[in-house]
Amino acid sequence: MTRLNFYLKYAWRSVLRGGQRSFFAVLCVAVGVAALVALQSLSASIRDTLIGDINTRAGGDVIATGVTLNNAPTSDTASQYLNQLKSSGQITDWAALYRTNIQIRGYFSFPPTLYSVDPAHFPLYGKVEMVEPSGGDFRQLLSQPGSIIVSKYLWDKNGYKLGQELEVAGQAGTTTSAKTARLKIVGMVKPDLPGVGFDAGLIFGFALTSQQTATTFINLNADNGPDPTYYIKTPPGTDNNRVVRLLQSAALSMGTSFEGYDSGLFYRVQTATELQEQIGKNLNLVDDLLSYVGLLAILIGGIGVVNTMLVVIGRRTTEIATVKALGLKTRQTLTIFTLEALILGTMGSIVGVVLGVALGFGIKGVAEGLFFRPLNWGFYPGPIIIGLIVGILTSGVFGFLPSYAAGRVRPGIVLRQQNTTLPRIGGFAAVIIVILMTLALGVIAGVLLRDLTIGVIVSFVTLLFLLFLTAVMYVIVLLTGKLPAPFGPSLKMALRSFSRHRGRTATTLLVMTVGLFFITFIVIIADSIKTSFRQTFDLNLGFNVVALNPLAQQTIQIQSSIQKDVPGVQQVFAGNSISAQITSINGQTPNPLGSSSTSGVSRPGSRPRGGSYVTLSGRSLANGVSVSPNGPQPLLAGRNFTPDDTGKNVLLVVKDEADRFGVKVGDTVTFETTPSSIGPSLTQPTPKTIPFTVIGIVGKGTSTAQFEQGWVAPFETVANAGSQFSIFYMLIDRNQMKQALTQVQGKLVGGFVFDLGDLIDTFSRILDQVLAFPLLLSLLSLFSGAILIANNVALAVLERRTEIGVLKAIGAKRRRVLNILLWESGFVGLLGGLIGVGTGVILALLVPFLISLTSRSGSSASDLPITWSPLTAGLLLLLGVGLAVFATVISAWGAVQEKPLVVLRYE
Repeated sequence: MTRLNFYLKYAWRSVLRGGQRSFFAVLCVAVGVAALVALQSLSASIRDTLIGDINTRAGGDVIATGVTLNNAPTSDTASQYLNQLKSSGQITDWAALYRTNIQIRGYFSFPPTLYSVDPAHFPLYGKVEMVEPSGGDFRQLLSQPGSIIVSKYLWDKNGYKLGQELEVAGQAGTTTSAKTARLKIVGMVKPDLPGVGFDAGLIFGFALTSQQTATTFINLNADNGPDPTYYIKTPPGTDNNRVVRLLQSAALSMGTSFEGYDSGLFYRVQTATELQEQIGKNLNLVDDLLSYVGLLAILIGGIGVVNTMLVVIGRRTTEIATVKALGLKTRQTLTIFTLEALILGTMGSIVGVVLGVALGFGIKGVAEGLFFRPLNWGFYPGPIIIGLIVGILTSGVFGFLPSYAAGRVRPGIVLRQQNTTLPRIGGFAAVIIVILMTLALGVIAGVLLRDLTIGVIVSFVTLLFLLFLTAVMYVIVLLTGKLPAPFGPSLKMALRSFSRHRGRTATTLLVMTVGLFFITFIVIIADSIKTSFRQTFDLNLGFNVVALNPLAQQTIQIQSSIQKDVPGVQQVFAGNSISAQITSINGQTPNPLGSSSTSGVSRPGSRPRGGSYVTLSGRSLANGVSVSPNGPQPLLAGRNFTPDDTGKNVLLVVKDEADRFGVKVGDTVTFETTPSSIGPSLTQPTPKTIPFTVIGIVGKGTSTAQFEQGWVAPFETVANAGSQFSIFYMLIDRNQMKQALTQVQGKLVGGFVFDLGDLIDTFSRILDQVLAFPLLLSLLSLFSGAILIANNVALAVLERRTEIGVLKAIGAKRRRVLNILLWESGFVGLLGGLIGVGTGVILALLVPFLISLTSRSGSSASDLPITWSPLTAGLLLLLGVGLAVFATVISAWGAVQEKPLVVLRYE
């Protein structure tokens, strides 16, 4: 015990004597532990939110999805069956939730989702928390006839108020018009409902009504109507798997079954436990990713400990030799300095835990945008314990190598030569120590990743990868140190000092490079996607409003009415489509050359893509002129549509498709068309065989999104072939946009009207929310690099104390000494910026090419045009340099103020 007390006192005094160098070592560990604790806490928060109270999250003990397809039993049948089970005591209660998109008059963005529930029963578990009115009773509010509750997104976006009335409409059927209703807003809720998982309503907004209110404008039991989800509550102790089997056999007991579904009543039935396991498996990837990022942050802290310990031991070789000459054994020296590393790790871990809890709460706010819902947050002891243990163990593991070097100090040689250089450890011993250190880190990683084997493999792979990258940075540092210095002796001395400790500088440079690389890559890809989206919906396409019309039979009349009656409409034309197979070309069987990206997206009930299966698009004329929604299309051969082609079997073919099938002007192409509908159907529609004459070959168009596919016929021809929907493309004067959109919406009750400008803003918001989290992680890496630079500068000042004292003694001003250190660290920030930003730009520019290589659909490299701003790259470069300079000023300011006499007297 006496010996242990001596070890601890010696190690503790060494930490206190370290002063600034100990502070920055502690800070390095604290930053790593803070990142680990924050990310682990976030992981716990995500799990707590999504599967913590599984019955609330799932909505019930058993969850079943109903069927409202053509010829399927109605939801009334399912309700009767569930009531029978409730009467017999096999279930306690049940609640249904219907999902459908609705039209809100005056709202022209992505259509919100309407959730229709019975407030007397929904939710079975948990509760719906009201934001407005605060503390309001959800069931009482929704039970009022004609009431509606909206989500926070809709409330904020439209500036809704309590008591405000909304005119809403459900979706129109293929042959029936939609009904409208005026509903009163009675409340607002956050985007989090029991039983509603990852759903479009959480992203684009939703509303809640009672089923009684919903039936005033939606036929919940109609063919192709909304599919109901049934949440079922069972008595305590019930075998829920037995209930699942009972529900799955419901069709057999009623003499009904449908191919491809569990039953005619329910085509998916699962227990809350099964849902929990499914979500848990999906979350394991998130957990592993967050744990890995946290371990990398701890690794950066470990590097700070190694650097500090090596400098400390290098400065104290005479002291070590003296105490060893007085009888201190090698193993005792090893123990003392390992304890010193553990003390640094303990102090850093404690500080890191405090910072991590605060940081985790901030990260939570960013992650909520990624999951589109508020996340639960509480006190999670697990991440705190993990952060403490991992931080202390990692510091001890990383401190072992310099401690081993201290143990190899030979007292006789050092005392005789007054040499302060650490002895070499030896190649074989160093390799063994590094392997053991990596193995120890692998065990730590394995515990966090829940698999020791995977943890060890990940640890060694990461080690090899980091060694490779560090070797690259080492070479860069070496070459940089040999550059000429044209700006005077300060720069020359800075360059010499820059390459003096190449290993330390290389690791710091690597951390800065990684942070700036990811920030650059994320920013460029995000800006490119936004730019591509804006270009897709640019006014140059010929429209800035899109409207979906389910009543295809009335398309021409509605188009004429919009052109004549709606103010500000400069151009309007319609499009439609139908699935088709090319059965012959000039009487011969088609032999396409591979697949094409222009063959279209398969719709419900359509035939599979590829080969001779295509999508036949229809196009009406705009003021007698043929206009493509894909943007200006050059006419390469033949002619375009004219008013005389209305209803005729004539065809325009995009050049890519013409080349693929060997089609030219004048050829006869015969299609077998498959009538389509908006909703899925269990009935097989009857195909039609139609011959078309090719009248023109056109270019692809300027849009990156292909609203029309490669085969285009007159609108009426495609409609007669069986297309049961249409899309209006309109160019409207922005000064009259609101009034015009409201009138168009009134003509398309049951359809949806989109202001493309609003769609762009919404898409940009969603993209920003999704990318904010990885961007934050990259900024954490960059901040860690700045801390590491501050630590390195503090150590460099300690090592060069005599050098700085001599410089000041011969006349160097404090400014000159600080300039040398600023130049030195500035090189790290500059090189990190050049490499990180440069590789980020290069990789981003290669993304379209990589997509084209891996895409099975043959997407071209131009499908995602990469745009990047030299100004943004320059600002990111300045960010790296600025962090390095700021870290240098903080860590070196006190040292350059010291008087040279004090330094030289004791050195």
